Amino acid sequence: MADVRYTSVRKEFGEVVALEDLSLEIADGEFVVLVGPSGSGKTTALRLLAGLEAISQGEIRVGDRVVNRVAPQDRDIAMVFQDYALYPQMTVYDNLAFGLKMRKVPKPEIKQRVERAAGLLDIGELLERKPRALSGGQRQRVALGRALVREPAAFLMDEPLSNLDAKLRVQTRGEIKLLQRQVGTTTVYVTHDQVEAMTMGDRVAVMSDGKLEQVGDTRTVYEHPANVFVAGFIGSPGMTFATLGVSRNGGRMTFARGRMSLSVDPSGSTEPIPDEVTIGVRPEHAHIWRDGNNLVGPVEGTVTFVEMLGREALVGVSVGADQRFTVFADADTRISIGDPLSFGVERGRLYLFDPTDERALGVI
Repeated sequence: MADVRYTSVRKEFGEVVALEDLSLEIADGEFVVLVGPSGSGKTTALRLLAGLEAISQGEIRVGDRVVNRVAPQDRDIAMVFQDYALYPQMTVYDNLAFGLKMRKVPKPEIKQRVERAAGLLDIGELLERKPRALSGGQRQRVALGRALVREPAAFLMDEPLSNLDAKLRVQTRGEIKLLQRQVGTTTVYVTHDQVEAMTMGDRVAVMSDGKLEQVGDTRTVYEHPANVFVAGFIGSPGMTFATLGVSRNGGRMTFARGRMSLSVDPSGSTEPIPDEVTIGVRPEHAHIWRDGNNLVGPVEGTVTFVEMLGREALVGVSVGADQRFTVFADADTRISIGDPLSFGVERGRLYLFDPTDERALGVI
């Protein structure tokens, strides 16, 4: 096992900058998830670490060794791909053992490693089957096992669950996290699914347009997003935004535009508040206005959609032409599209951002 370090790493494909000035330290035994939309640079970062692409600038270390010019097979890493990449003509046992055979590992040790990995992944009864006789979830376990038997310095996983159905994804991501804790191997995991990132990673590195936007533990990234992009990307459903003017009256501030107006105590903000701000509201922090207990508001709008989620419902509320919010409601709430609706925001849960550079200003 080893730590992994990116230092000012840049990757260019001709005139296209796929990764710009990436600096990230991943501790020995840590599970870090690189998350972002398509084109954010997360897979490029993983491929550079794997040696499948050459870096344009900067340095990558695995442990104490700079691996910029080290061949992929000599980097002491194991990679799990999106499409499993199993050998169809081989049994599960031979798929697991193949890499060890190529490294001239003694047969007794190969058998020991394969059986240990099969036990950890609960695929011991599948060792004599071929991939075509396996389900998607079983194939993914075999792909994980092939990486596990290597006993590498680091695991690299490139969206390994994207081919599984929703129920199996939930089950398998828990298994991967448990497995990583058991073996303690440094793991770098790439996904575009922010729910997957939040539930699996010790830390989450949020990427956009080839840049690292924010890195931190899941609670920090969720509760203290660095900017509008992170705030909107992390969380399901996502945060909704509106840009409002700011007026001051004694110790209170009013954020208003058109039909919307919120008066709050700005004591929670960590930076000076300009004359115009972008506010952000997470759906789980917005509630239908009843007695206003511990809520800031009310904000009056019109219902634009209702999505039933079983125990609760998501209600879309339009306040103005460009002011739309999503509000949580009880599942038994009787409400229809076109109905008037007032809602409030929990105190201490109104996020403020600079409308010019979109950086976070604080939470009030």
